[in-house]
Amino acid sequence: MASRLWTLFLFLASADYAYSAPYTINLSRTCPYHNSCNTSVNQHQIERLMSYVDSERQPCDDFYAFACGKWREKHGSDATATTISEAQINDHYEELFAELQRNSSYFEFPMYRKLATHFQDCLALGKPNLGRYLELLDQKLQASLKTTHWSELLAILGQYGYHGHFVLLEVRWHNASHHMLFLLPHNHHLSLNLTPDIYDALSRHSLSDGAWPPYEQLREQFRLLEHNLTSLERSKIPDDSFTHRSLKEIRAEVPGVEWDQILRLQLNRSVGGNQAFQVDDLAAIKRLVEYLNQADNLLLNRYSLARFLSHLVGLPHNPLADWSPDRKSLSLRCIRHMRRSLYLPMNYVYEHRFYTHRRKADELVIHRVFEELQGQLERNLDNNPFNLSQGLVSSLKDKIHFMRINVGNLPPNVSDQFYWEVDRRWVVGHDFYENHLNSLLYYYSVVSDLEGTTNQTEREIWYSFNMHQPEFPDNIDATPYFYCLGDIIFVPYSYVRLPFFHVDFWPALLYGDLANTLGHEMMHALDTDLVDYDAWGHMSNFSDQLGLVPSYMDAVSCLNDSAVMVNERTSDVSGSRLALDTYGGDWMDNPDDGRLYFLQFAHFFCGDEGDIYHDTGSQRLNYALSQVPKFAEVFGCQSGTGMNSANQCRFW
Repeated sequence: MASRLWTLFLFLASADYAYSAPYTINLSRTCPYHNSCNTSVNQHQIERLMSYVDSERQPCDDFYAFACGKWREKHGSDATATTISEAQINDHYEELFAELQRNSSYFEFPMYRKLATHFQDCLALGKPNLGRYLELLDQKLQASLKTTHWSELLAILGQYGYHGHFVLLEVRWHNASHHMLFLLPHNHHLSLNLTPDIYDALSRHSLSDGAWPPYEQLREQFRLLEHNLTSLERSKIPDDSFTHRSLKEIRAEVPGVEWDQILRLQLNRSVGGNQAFQVDDLAAIKRLVEYLNQADNLLLNRYSLARFLSHLVGLPHNPLADWSPDRKSLSLRCIRHMRRSLYLPMNYVYEHRFYTHRRKADELVIHRVFEELQGQLERNLDNNPFNLSQGLVSSLKDKIHFMRINVGNLPPNVSDQFYWEVDRRWVVGHDFYENHLNSLLYYYSVVSDLEGTTNQTEREIWYSFNMHQPEFPDNIDATPYFYCLGDIIFVPYSYVRLPFFHVDFWPALLYGDLANTLGHEMMHALDTDLVDYDAWGHMSNFSDQLGLVPSYMDAVSCLNDSAVMVNERTSDVSGSRLALDTYGGDWMDNPDDGRLYFLQFAHFFCGDEGDIYHDTGSQRLNYALSQVPKFAEVFGCQSGTGMNSANQCRFW
């Protein structure tokens, strides 16, 4: 291995770079947080990074092309570092479920037995039978679709987390320690795709109250309904202009719905008249209710069931969406489906089986790096580069000072008793359809209870991690992320593994990714979107105050150069600078360490084509590093070259 590593560095040294110093293996091999580091782990990682380098490209012209030039040759056109990590975690789950078939000893712990049953029921899926969902739903309906009020059916569907049309009533995380009831009009952007499969399931429904109209006729009826709903324009108020209203006030202003009954149905508990809601446009809700109460109730309920089936099939990784009898393909789909629909149980077994033995060592390093970045950012705020008021500086420092970090996908420091109690709440049925509905009931009943509980211990547990909603996309826990309502950074399992992180990394590798990634997420607390949430997750007017500071606005304007989301660009640039402010000490003056540091940083972006929130990996990497003078120093980039911007933007 050592000779192979030496060959790789000699290969780099032979390239005609903008800098002339030979590339050697003169690296800092110290262990920042424990006595010694495994050399082999570092050599393998360096070899991995070097295998992506295109030595024919000039790092000062286009560092992404240099550092990631051979990425697609190695991994194909669709792979990123995060998708590769996720695939490895899915492989672990496949390994675990195969093991559970041979070894029942795991069943003495919570979650395992039910997950094994759920997985086998998913593998047993035959040709999709959407009518089975409706058969199970019938048990909740007390009358026919004709006589059940539209709001009652909507409340029953709300038990499963479906709030997709008419009036939206749901429980949401409100701030760092509270959930809250939200009430919104939901009359825009309605468009149901009534597929033949959904129509077939509906038309066979036992509570159909007679024959259903032909397929095309029903589609037209639904289209006209949606047209009428969207024509009920909302009041001329800004989006998300929430006001606090009590249930008593809502009853008085919108008397057309039996709110007490609806809430009892959906939340499985009574709600007092003083219960607070976050309400968006109560006038529009009143108009909607008045229209719906005059409409054909049977049509409304048929529409609700159709949208509910469409929602269930469209949830991430539901195997029914694109069913295949191939067992290998179905196995992966079932695992991905369960990771979304059974977030807490699936992460519990992953922690128990694969991560517990590493947690202590990982947390030691990650928490230390986090605390050092935290301290540096507080010092940067004290320097007050924009000459802000001391009150605003103090508020922003509070956000950083009280920020928390959670390693892994579970609540920290809870006993198995907690998981046994959670396990008892979750019911496994007789087939995939029943299991799927039960998993949704389980999740949303927990969320509902959380909104109503006064138990401080329970609150502290549930607010220490983010139990993702079943409809969340995969990327929400593919990498670390900052959650503004909790003022907390989450570091998921997919990140605490090679190639991103290892406790034995030498400084260039450890800080090249971990410090930059945590720095990026930490700077989201001060970005142009999330700065308004204070240290306790409450909305404030910080952005209004910042908007009055010309030098701050100039810095934002400088960075807002065709970025997909300026808040991502500000975090890319300021997070990279924060990492170097914190760790750019003597060891970084060694050119070899510096080059390796930036190569490790680049690896995170390789293959990333961007999304609606982010520029492509090449744009993000090159822009961020062009704003970091240390990069130009390490690689000898002349001013005005692609990677040494002459226009250095100030931002924190």
